[in-house]
Amino acid sequence: MRPGPFQYSKPETLEQALDAVLNGAVPLAGGQSLIQAMRLRFTEPTSIVDLNSIADLSDEINCEPGVVTIGALTTHRQLAEHSTVRDEFPWLAKAATELGDVQVRNRGTVLGNVCWADPRANMAVALLASDAVINTGSASTDGKIEQIPIVDFFAGFRRTVLNARLAISIELVRESNTVGSYIEFSRQRQDLALCNVCVVHRNSGTAVAVGGIDQRPIRLSQLEPVLRDQGLSNNLLTTRIKQTIAESRLDPIDDQYGSPDFKQHLAATLIERAIEKCIDGGDHA
Repeated sequence: MRPGPFQYSKPETLEQALDAVLNGAVPLAGGQSLIQAMRLRFTEPTSIVDLNSIADLSDEINCEPGVVTIGALTTHRQLAEHSTVRDEFPWLAKAATELGDVQVRNRGTVLGNVCWADPRANMAVALLASDAVINTGSASTDGKIEQIPIVDFFAGFRRTVLNARLAISIELVRESNTVGSYIEFSRQRQDLALCNVCVVHRNSGTAVAVGGIDQRPIRLSQLEPVLRDQGLSNNLLTTRIKQTIAESRLDPIDDQYGSPDFKQHLAATLIERAIEKCIDGGDHA
């Protein structure tokens, strides 16, 4: 199928892009999810604003003391191959490497994957466990940067809290003694995951993020204090993880790929494996 009719603009300034978004235009960076959805008529935007000619939007990963900033146009391939990411956030590199095929990784953007807000999206789950912060701008605030913790970013299935704001970068705090593991399960390689999990352990505690069992990627906040109190341990059995998932207020995805009960069982198994991987030192580049 072909997309429905739409207006297209390719501004050269951030201000023009923010005005377009304020007037209802949908941002286009890599377009690997958006264009496919438009071709299938799953989404029919009336206006598209192409971000690729805006000098103020970066395609680089900037590393400063204490923080790493991922630009709006940074691709999955760039993230997977970046030396600092591979050394300090190897679970993010793994999530990027396992996303789609070579063409998708070369063209698709990390921030675009997050903003698409599919509850199974690799980068959304991995960044959620990493306590990332989304930097945004809007025409209504004259482009002033607003920060949204990623834990507050997702509003539902392929919905975010952006509204008329434009996401312009992702920030990650650099911490020593951090390990993490990203694991996904799919029907075959390069498919969208049925379920994916990411566990990140720091001195301050352990974060557990899961995709595929709710309408948005979620943090298992009830499980995290248990891990903080006892530390990483094989004593946390699948039954305890299943109980925590069952007690969470979920709005499950029920589709042809598996029942909610099956996906929750799968999530518990993957979380246990990710914890075991962290005990063994986590993912490595």
